[in-house]
Amino acid sequence: MIGIIAISHGPYAKSLIESVEMVYGKQEKVKAICLGQDESLESLQIKINDAVKSLGLEKILIIVDLLGGTPYNATSMQLNDPNINVITGLNMPMLLHVLPHINESLEEVSKIAIESGKNGIVNVSEKFRSLNEAKGKI
Repeated sequence: MIGIIAISHGPYAKSLIESVEMVYGKQEKVKAICLGQDESLESLQIKINDAVKSLGLEKILIIVDLLGGTPYNATSMQLNDPNINVITGLNMPMLLHVLPHINESLEEVSKIAIESGKNGIVNVSEKFRSLNEAKGKI
């Protein structure tokens, strides 16, 4: 089983997990870490280490909100551990699609997270026009 740690600037990660739990119910193997405005890189690293330990799992996927930000910089220290992977672009479709697959490999779950995160971005107006055009051609 893979544990998930979501990390964000401010309360985004916590709120996102609460939203996901509205769909899937309470998630015991998912943790949120929210970077406070005056928090240091070092204090964030301590929170990350504590979250990894508290999950008690061999494999961990850490998903941060933004490439290059403090959460990303703090998690990059974890990359020496082959049982931890870090990806960026934290969003709700990503978490919704990852959670049913947490019993798969870390590599597979990481791929699912990346693909579903990308696929969750849709230009609805464009999609609507395409559907209407297709209906008109039928």
